[in-house]
Amino acid sequence: MKFDHPDPELNDPLTAEELNCLERFLSGNAVCGDAMDAVMLHGFLTAVISGPNAILPGAILPWIWDARHATRQPRFLSAGRARKVTGLIFQYWNDINDTLNQCPDLFEIPLHTSVYKGEEVPVLDEWCEGYCKGIDIDREAWEPLIERHPSWFNIILLFGTATGYQELARRDYTVEQRRSFVLQLAASVLNIHRHGREERRRLIEQGEHPGTIPVGSSPKARTAPQTTPGNLDARNGSVSKDVFLVDSLGRVTDEALHPLALSPLATRITRGGTSVDVHIYRADDDGRDGWILEIIDASGTSTVWDEPFPTDGAALAEAWSTITTHGIAPVTGDGPVPAPKH
Repeated sequence: MKFDHPDPELNDPLTAEELNCLERFLSGNAVCGDAMDAVMLHGFLTAVISGPNAILPGAILPWIWDARHATRQPRFLSAGRARKVTGLIFQYWNDINDTLNQCPDLFEIPLHTSVYKGEEVPVLDEWCEGYCKGIDIDREAWEPLIERHPSWFNIILLFGTATGYQELARRDYTVEQRRSFVLQLAASVLNIHRHGREERRRLIEQGEHPGTIPVGSSPKARTAPQTTPGNLDARNGSVSKDVFLVDSLGRVTDEALHPLALSPLATRITRGGTSVDVHIYRADDDGRDGWILEIIDASGTSTVWDEPFPTDGAALAEAWSTITTHGIAPVTGDGPVPAPKH
């Protein structure tokens, strides 16, 4: 399923800068600690795309903001900021969809790495957890395929579920085995995707259509450990534009948008012809949680300080100090960011 947006730029593949912007938002203070990161989001979208039924955007966004309960919403500075971030998410969706449909040989799973037994190995956990969350949204529809082809889901379940992770800890896999899991995982995902595409084609030829999972749907065991996996889908069907309202989020935006208390000290700083917007805000009315400093450049890339400031004046002083000391490049994505920022 691909979503065509009236803004041509939102139909293009994500650039490295745009992906970095999305990663910064998902790791920043505007979302809760259980929000998906970019790796988990890739696995989640892959499963949603490949699933037996069409899952509409309004049903998946809550799980991106809060992967545990889908109840805590992000806090956007403005409706424009909300459109920017959700637009990037659906660009990411389209990227994955196009790769699976048009050039599956180029499909790659983005993974972090860690040190295991003294050597660097890929970390499959986050991606597989996202995949499993995508399956959970429509678990009943997935179960027949899991039962028919359990080998396709072995690695996904092993790294993406609580039960699987316990089994993983019991098994003493070698470094070489763990590295080989990446290729096995990609092969399984492509098998699942291919099967789903053939099933949808068969339904269409018979005059039927895949079901639709609407806004407000949730996994059966919302608070239980994940026990089912997910896979990649590339849908060939079309969806009317009114199901993807990034340009006019309407009721969804009104519910998801929680305006923050903005400081009157917010300003724009220009150095060498480059300008950035300095946003200073807090989430509560009494200021007990402190003031957040966020600097946004012309491309929408956001730099957020990890720790809140006791006053908005202290936050503004930090912004001026950083730019004066390090230049403007570190807060535009063009240079190394000095600590302590995301």
